[in-house]
Amino acid sequence: MLGQKVVLDKFLWVLLAAFLMYSLMSALALLFLSLFRLNIRTYFSCLSMNNTGNTGLAICALAFGHAGVLYGVAFVVVGMVFFFVVAPGVTSGCWSAEKILFSPAIYSVIFSIVALIFNISLPKPVMFPLNILGGMAIPLILPTLGHSLAQIKLSDTRIGLIFAFGHVILGGGVALILTNLFNFSGSMRGVLILQSLMPCAVSTYLWISIYRPQDSARVSGIIFLSTFMSIFILPLALTFWIQ
Repeated sequence: MLGQKVVLDKFLWVLLAAFLMYSLMSALALLFLSLFRLNIRTYFSCLSMNNTGNTGLAICALAFGHAGVLYGVAFVVVGMVFFFVVAPGVTSGCWSAEKILFSPAIYSVIFSIVALIFNISLPKPVMFPLNILGGMAIPLILPTLGHSLAQIKLSDTRIGLIFAFGHVILGGGVALILTNLFNFSGSMRGVLILQSLMPCAVSTYLWISIYRPQDSARVSGIIFLSTFMSIFILPLALTFWIQ
């Protein structure tokens, strides 16, 4: 976020929309899992968290250029907060204020938002290493993705398809609600729809591998099938819903 130039009021509106998206996804995921008596600790994260980062930003950039990246970042910021605050608490079954307070991701988000609002520019000797560290995000997530794919079993395909379709339905419903609520247009509306339809976040596998390792194969199957389905869903959304 550092060094970006945005129209602040628009960015804050998108930030609010992103917060509501994740809040609605989380609430609907809990409702769905409770109704069907499914394990909330196992399936909550992959059902409620979208891959708004390495996949979402790339698709938003492809569709809307620089504006797509700027508005897409708002969803990444909110997603990080939910990922480091909400997801581990639900997956582990207990909340730890200490882990939240000592999470560097939370402070990086706060600092970035403050720097963006007050147009703070860091000196080049500071920005250069930060750019290098930021560029490591996607390469670091790829081994996680590869490891999760290696855990998939054929027996997990059925449950994976159910949750992959459920994730798409939840995301599409939330996108429909929020586009009517905020009445966004242009790239703001397009980014909201795209980020709502993103597949399950690969990073949710990290919490599962730590707190629910016995369910890691099932969750990896859900992530894989959700990502595979997005190959067909996102072009359809771009053609018939966004354009």
